[in-house]
Amino acid sequence: MGIKPFSDKVLIKPISGPETTKGGIIIPETVSSDDMKAQEGEVLAVGTGRLQKDGSVIPLIAKKGDRVIFLDHGATEVSVEGEDCFLLEEYSILAILES
Repeated sequence: MGIKPFSDKVLIKPISGPETTKGGIIIPETVSSDDMKAQEGEVLAVGTGRLQKDGSVIPLIAKKGDRVIFLDHGATEVSVEGEDCFLLEEYSILAILES
């Protein structure tokens, strides 16, 4: 099943790994859950762009395959082919990670 987000929406598959402190202690997810915590993920699909009042469309900066840091606050959780993903607006992306 494919998903094509509308307008300025982006579909992101979170990339999770265990959080560790500088000393190497692994922090369980239940202890480290913050409401506004940034996450890392991979962009699976993007919408066509942000529609303006005059009818023009501003294309999105994020592209399929980009690795990004995003806020999941206000994101919609969806299941795509059995994987948990987030559907959110592009402004929730804080940065694109460059290799």
